[in-house]
Amino acid sequence: MRRKIFLMLTICLSAFVFSTTALAQQKFTASLNGPQEVPPVNSPGRGSCVITLNTAETQFTVSCTYSGLTTNVVGGHIHDNGPVGVNGPVRFNFNLTGGTSGTVGPLTFAVTPAQVADLRAHRWYANIHTTQFTGGEIRGQVKQATQPFDFDGDGRTDIRVFRLNAGTFYTLNSINNSVSTNFFAGASGTINSASDDYDGDGRGDLVTFVNQGTARLWRILQTGTNTIREVYWGLTTDQVLPADYDGDGKTDVAVFRRTDGVWYIIRSSDNQMRAEVYGAANDLAMVGDFDKDGINDLTTTRGTVNGVAWFTRRSSDGVTQVVLWGGGGGAGSGDFVFPAAQVDIDGDGRQDHVVARDPNTAATGDTMTYFIRRSSDGQAFVQPWGLDTDARLFGDYDGDGRTDLVARRTVNGLYVWYIYQSSNGQGRAVTFGQTGDLRPGEHSDILNGEEISEFEVKF
Repeated sequence: MRRKIFLMLTICLSAFVFSTTALAQQKFTASLNGPQEVPPVNSPGRGSCVITLNTAETQFTVSCTYSGLTTNVVGGHIHDNGPVGVNGPVRFNFNLTGGTSGTVGPLTFAVTPAQVADLRAHRWYANIHTTQFTGGEIRGQVKQATQPFDFDGDGRTDIRVFRLNAGTFYTLNSINNSVSTNFFAGASGTINSASDDYDGDGRGDLVTFVNQGTARLWRILQTGTNTIREVYWGLTTDQVLPADYDGDGKTDVAVFRRTDGVWYIIRSSDNQMRAEVYGAANDLAMVGDFDKDGINDLTTTRGTVNGVAWFTRRSSDGVTQVVLWGGGGGAGSGDFVFPAAQVDIDGDGRQDHVVARDPNTAATGDTMTYFIRRSSDGQAFVQPWGLDTDARLFGDYDGDGRTDLVARRTVNGLYVWYIYQSSNGQGRAVTFGQTGDLRPGEHSDILNGEEISEFEVKF
């Protein structure tokens, strides 16, 4: 079937039986430690902060906890104009003194639009100063809550692979380019892994999925407490879609049942189940906060004669938005979509619609082109990157608050990650991992007889 033309059309429809949800507030987190200080500090101290930006974006509230410091606290602040590895000026003073452990807030501060822009660009950091380290003992870059694949808490995506046969995670930490290993074999039947922030401490947690009969076991190693949480949730044929569905800054366990269009979610805020019908049978569910309210919106995609239709029920007002974006040629001849990818190319805090196109499906070695509908202005951003034989991934590898495109290629048995950095429009190549390694979440499930990758599906 011939490829359908690319459509850039947005239609707002009334929601039918769904109730309207009150406007939520976006949450940001910071994971504080010594290595993030400039210069780095050798401290056993740890801390975490949660920042809640109000819906009008005129003020924020911050709460922090910290422990294990070497000496008493003599000050605490939020600094701005300080990207990763750069010291910035004090902007918001906690007026903090105390012992080697304690809490901050909740404190509320007014903010300007320019300061909010810096916040979204990851140019804020929290800093706690002590008697021994007057310049700061533990620091944490502020980033969007539940940002995946940030394991050292510095606000940048870390390169990580999962070696299934060894049950081991290998991580290239962006904070200091060190390599760490974590053995976390699931059990008999482990299919792969994922990584999101389930405990809200600003660092990605390790997750393995174990198929036991028709049921799926989630084993979550929570970095905040170093404990394993086990949850039986969903069927082995369900689509796995963890995200923050209740706006508390923590990732929720969630699946989408494609046979009947039902979402099954465990809310982290109260540990209660939410079951909701949204979508039709055989729809493909997607993650993303399309209305910038801090809550993942229920979204499904469907191939139509006019292309790929995206159906999003905005959590902020209960209205369903329909966007046609991407070619849906049918029988696997259309564009690629990315169900589990959080993509914010323009850095405005809202999910962007993204597809990737292979110009010649009859051949290999072609350059892929990404078509991204920017949520900030509804316009298209077009970027060629990588080959059709590469694995297509996403993340914020330069820490500027905008999503970078990644083409991962196998070269002589090793993985080379080609990263298109949004901060400067330049490419960067990193060699890490080997043939057979998987990025957490990069597994495929057999859903209704169809192989569905958690990262990409071709319409």
